Amino acid sequence: MSNFVTRILFVGAAVPALFALAVYVPFMDHLPLAALALAFAAGSGVELRRMMEPSAGAPRSVAAALLAVLPGAAVYAVRLARPEAGLAASWLAPVAVVAIGAFLVSALPVALPRKADSVRASVSVAASNAFYLLYPGALASAIVVILGSTAESGLLLIWFATVVFGNDSLAWLAGVTLGRRRGIFTVSPNKSLEGLVAGMAGSVGFSFLGPVLMPGVVPWSWPMLIGLGLGCGVAVVVGDLFESSIKRSAGVKDSGSIVPGRGGILDSFDSLLFAAPVFLGVLAAAGVAL
Repeated sequence: MSNFVTRILFVGAAVPALFALAVYVPFMDHLPLAALALAFAAGSGVELRRMMEPSAGAPRSVAAALLAVLPGAAVYAVRLARPEAGLAASWLAPVAVVAIGAFLVSALPVALPRKADSVRASVSVAASNAFYLLYPGALASAIVVILGSTAESGLLLIWFATVVFGNDSLAWLAGVTLGRRRGIFTVSPNKSLEGLVAGMAGSVGFSFLGPVLMPGVVPWSWPMLIGLGLGCGVAVVVGDLFESSIKRSAGVKDSGSIVPGRGGILDSFDSLLFAAPVFLGVLAAAGVAL
């Protein structure tokens, strides 16, 4: 089966299932979707470990998964316990506390190595620990915030997903069918100008779905909606290119092979990670209750 058909079948099955969970299973701040987001963060951490520390064993994979999950898990717990708290208290503060605390704890094996030979890897281990905490750890926490944001959090998640995947899907489709001007990005030479334009248009277009889905929550503000679409569109592109650069540096084509037609978990998660904080930031600046 071709990659094109596999990708279409997977998206056709996965998207309706995720949307159904977003609308019909809202209990405990969408616990199933929050668990899925944290599982994706953990899987992304493991895939990053394989690229950044290819010679490391299972203990480092466990550490990478744990460091990637902690920020999002902390945000979920705080927002569930204090739904009235603002973004600073329920998102930024838990991420900062957990990231700093986890990094300090993860520094102990570096500072107190059991073997002298392990000292040579200290820089790599410490840098990797920080990277797992921030990407995907801290970035994934923004998705958790969306899941527990308002009474319309399910629709808010659907809106966010359409803005992101609308960009990704239209860029891919336009690149496959219309793409002629390629080589515009060094780390991803197959991407085309036509795909880039189509993807940005998709993000801007789908940004106007927000007031339709949630007329009492999202205002009809053209500057805000256009800014949201452009901001998320740029974040989607940068997120994809950022991961492509990491893969190219590691000498791999995909971060993994677990997702049919797309590669690894991080291959599917990269755009969401970069776009979620931008999405939240624009809505917060516009005064939308989160």
